[in-house]
Amino acid sequence: MKITLYGAAGTVTGSRTLCETSGKKFLVDAGLFQGPKDLRLLNWTAPFKSSTLDGIILTHAHIDHTGLLPRLVKEGYSKPIWCSKGTAALCKFMLLDAAKLQEEDAKYANDSGYSHHKPAEPLYTIKDAEEAIRLLEVVEDEEWFSPFKNISFRFYRAGHILGSRFVQLSYPTSEGAKSIIFTGDLGNGRSRLIKPAQSPPQADCVMLESTYGDRLLPHESPLPELGEIINKVTKRGGILLIPAFAVGRTQDLLEAIGDLQRRGVIDSQLPVYVDSPMARSATKAHLKFPTELLFHTEGSSVQGPLDTDQFRCTESFEESIALQQINTPHILISASGMVTGGRIMHHLKLRLPDPKNGVLFVGYQAQGTKGRVLVSGEKDFRIHHQRIPVAAEIFQLHHFSAHADYQDSMKWLSQMPVAPKKIILNHGEPDALTALKDHLLERWPETEIVIAEQGEEIHL
Repeated sequence: MKITLYGAAGTVTGSRTLCETSGKKFLVDAGLFQGPKDLRLLNWTAPFKSSTLDGIILTHAHIDHTGLLPRLVKEGYSKPIWCSKGTAALCKFMLLDAAKLQEEDAKYANDSGYSHHKPAEPLYTIKDAEEAIRLLEVVEDEEWFSPFKNISFRFYRAGHILGSRFVQLSYPTSEGAKSIIFTGDLGNGRSRLIKPAQSPPQADCVMLESTYGDRLLPHESPLPELGEIINKVTKRGGILLIPAFAVGRTQDLLEAIGDLQRRGVIDSQLPVYVDSPMARSATKAHLKFPTELLFHTEGSSVQGPLDTDQFRCTESFEESIALQQINTPHILISASGMVTGGRIMHHLKLRLPDPKNGVLFVGYQAQGTKGRVLVSGEKDFRIHHQRIPVAAEIFQLHHFSAHADYQDSMKWLSQMPVAPKKIILNHGEPDALTALKDHLLERWPETEIVIAEQGEEIHL
């Protein structure tokens, strides 16, 4: 089998791996590149013809793993897209939301005149997203599924977000069937909501995500520090903005903020706004999959651990703009988590110049993203080609990360009866990839460790 990495190689976005074996071509994940312009431009031109693909396997629903699907459909893709039940449920509104944001951003660019393109066009439309959703096909967990002759795969829980799975793929060779595991994004087992990853079955090769391959994440509770940050900003009359992924991170935050309010650590009447219809849908979706959660749910309303006394969610773009008229203390959670687009951009333009306000980052900030610019302390910050003074206080918490650190990854790998013969490292920036390779070689010196490169062909 030949695999070619057309994304998430030397970077943490744009996950898309092309597999070719037995005359079949299929992708594992089809994600959007996010971050600097040179990466984002790759979303517009695929290095393969979409119409020649025989299938797509999804590990989970995050847009950096699924957000290219409507574009591929626009270019002629029409075959099945296989995923778990949870991923299908999330994709049904996440892809529509992504398309809506594409259309909103293009309209704003045209109305404001900031785009160099005349007219600015969306990468894809709502119609394209609807066509992609129609191609989704659910595959049951832990059961071999054979989409093609002599090729099969099965899903196992990955513990990253709702519905996330790692994939064991079996393929033919002259020496008999062999298998590779694609981890997608691997959870760290410390989520307060999602059950941890299952132990991996034996495999000849593993493609392992490396987001935090060069560091250890905090293992203690995030609540004390989160409470301190909220109180610091709101008690001085400020507004706390939290850029967060609508699926996974937002639900973790709602659970934590609700806990702090119920225990009186922060003001129980402090308004909490979630400026993302997708986040509201994702929160409700969590309650429909109790077997994936660490707590029991009843009914389908937003309640219990995913509730706050003052939880409010916007629906329309007009409601989002109306939030900018509220100047009393509150918490505002809005996508995207790395400040790569969406409604958070408008809130930052308004709130960053005021020193009373705060911006809290709770996830990984990739190189080249505006989130990385803010957490690094730089003051030359631009949104929509406008320079925005940064006077608000910038905070960062790593406790809420849904990714494994290098110790978590090694602990997960060590559950295999025998070490894999080869490990391919993807979904990481250069320092993280190199560090994780060193850690793995120290533990398994006989295993071949390969750092994937963009466009590189790897023969198994």
